[in-house]
Amino acid sequence: MKPNHEPITTPETIPPVSDKPSKTKRNTLKIILSTLGVVLLAIAITAAVLLYGPLITIGTLKEVDTDLYRIHYRQDYHLDKALSSNISTEQEFLDFISKNFFFGYPIEGNQDYIACSAFLTQNADGGYLTGRNFDYSETDLLAVYTTPRDGYASIAMAPLAALNIDFSQGIENADTVDKLATLAAPYMCADGMNEKGLTVSALDLTPVKIRQNTGKPKLPTMLAIRLLLDRAATVDEAVALLRQYDFYSISQYAQHLFISDAQGNAVVVEWAMNNVLGETSRGFEMQVIESPVCTNFWMSQVPEFKGQCKRFDTITQRLTDQPINTQEDTMSHLEAASVGWTEWSCVYHMSDFSVDVSLDTQYDKVCHLSPDDFR
Repeated sequence: MKPNHEPITTPETIPPVSDKPSKTKRNTLKIILSTLGVVLLAIAITAAVLLYGPLITIGTLKEVDTDLYRIHYRQDYHLDKALSSNISTEQEFLDFISKNFFFGYPIEGNQDYIACSAFLTQNADGGYLTGRNFDYSETDLLAVYTTPRDGYASIAMAPLAALNIDFSQGIENADTVDKLATLAAPYMCADGMNEKGLTVSALDLTPVKIRQNTGKPKLPTMLAIRLLLDRAATVDEAVALLRQYDFYSISQYAQHLFISDAQGNAVVVEWAMNNVLGETSRGFEMQVIESPVCTNFWMSQVPEFKGQCKRFDTITQRLTDQPINTQEDTMSHLEAASVGWTEWSCVYHMSDFSVDVSLDTQYDKVCHLSPDDFR
């Protein structure tokens, strides 16, 4: 048996174990940390991109006066995406807003009957003014200033009650959800004017849901207002745009639109039910009625306008007696046509892109808003 010549290992001869990681392990750790850093940076950049617009927009939210607020909308509100979504019901409308502005958080609407008045009048300078009463259930008002990259700037009016927003305790004390809900404001406006002097106002009619169905893309009421404010400079352009869509009223009521421009044109567009699709299948046909005054009756369905609505007759008579009007005169006509639930009265200055607002029939208290007030 050969002797074992293997060296005897003693504690002194055992190589010390290094407590440092090997070079391979160190490189692996560096790769993991580097990858994690890249991922975190990507997440941070994505979050910043997603939140920049909403945060900067909400940051412009200010109180102008009691029950009157303003906001400068500073992010993309995806108009083309909304137009291609074929929205035909209030729930589809709210779902679109929820998905595109609130990361899927569910929201509720609060649509009520809009019994309003609107009219066009000339002023002494040869320009034009549009007066508008918004008659609604109790609501505060949000004036919305938008400056889309692919459209006209506009100032429009959104009832805060339509999205159940409550700023009664002050904006600084309002719930975060209420502040976030203002991001839907461009699609909640009931009337407004763009920089070209085009005005649009929605007024309710009898409770017949308009469901025009000729195969064109669907266009709900509030989206129609935004479309015209962003992309029409004249009444003719507005009418041409509306003809490209099938109109849908998203509440239980039908609506018609009062549209006026800085050249002194004014029309009422409504979608009346007619036998245009056969004897047994009734459809809705777009009607355009030239009129400087609009209230809440089907103008395409009556032989004459006089006697159909007291507010219509009041405004018509006043404009007949006084065809040239100042801002004060125009607001006085709105006061004469107001009702107990008139929430706001606006005089749109179509030549200089500004608006005067009076809330809750307080006609001795008028706030003037122009683009400079939103910056």
